[in-house]
Amino acid sequence: MTNSAVVTRDTRTRGVWWAFPFHQLLSTVGVLALAGLLTFVFSPSARARWILTEVPYFPVQIALAFFIGLVLPRFLRHWLMNWVWVLPFLILCISFSLTRLPIVGRLELFFGWGCRPELRCFVQLAVTLPFYTTASYSAATLLNSAIQRQRRRHEIAT
Repeated sequence: MTNSAVVTRDTRTRGVWWAFPFHQLLSTVGVLALAGLLTFVFSPSARARWILTEVPYFPVQIALAFFIGLVLPRFLRHWLMNWVWVLPFLILCISFSLTRLPIVGRLELFFGWGCRPELRCFVQLAVTLPFYTTASYSAATLLNSAIQRQRRRHEIAT
């Protein structure tokens, strides 16, 4: 192995330690903060609160996470971007399994209308929403990598 190959491999392993926490925070806290900022800038505060917390399945946050996940790999490429959904998924699975409700009640609590902020229930905001945003972010990075592979194949063929 040449000296440059050793240096390159060593740089890759040392330089990635910050990538997973960075993308984990970006795909959860960053998306939620940016969604809040943009929604409050473009909507009255009562409507913005309703859009962000009471619209089922959180479309603003999911769409913003998808957009960031689609655009960010052009500037910052890490293979770890595809795996940020794993930690929120594990938290969701553990929370879902430890909840002492029948299965229908759990589904309603985590994914349905059974838990809303106006009822002082924040399970979906704390557990389900981070999973949705990280899954959307990861799906967009996977889509971006598939598009890039297709472009490279097309360039090689022509």
